[in-house]
Amino acid sequence: MEPGVAGRLSATTGDGTVDVVVPVEVSSGELDVSAVNQLVCTAAHAEIPGGRPAGEVDVRSHENGTRSTSPWTLPCGVGGNATPVTG
Repeated sequence: MEPGVAGRLSATTGDGTVDVVVPVEVSSGELDVSAVNQLVCTAAHAEIPGGRPAGEVDVRSHENGTRSTSPWTLPCGVGGNATPVTG
């Protein structure tokens, strides 16, 4: 987490997915873009059930310390950049 960001981060894995719960509101910019990229790509490169390569792992970001029914889905793209999945 960034300096000054208080709270607990948790992650759980599923078949080709990682759910990351962060203590802040990611969509508001409360968490720096480079921190989001690092979190997503670190999660995507972990040992995930299903054996997908990191670029095909869906990292679902849940905000404000709560699991959401509609999290942001972010894959780790080329160059370590996380880009929201649309549609």
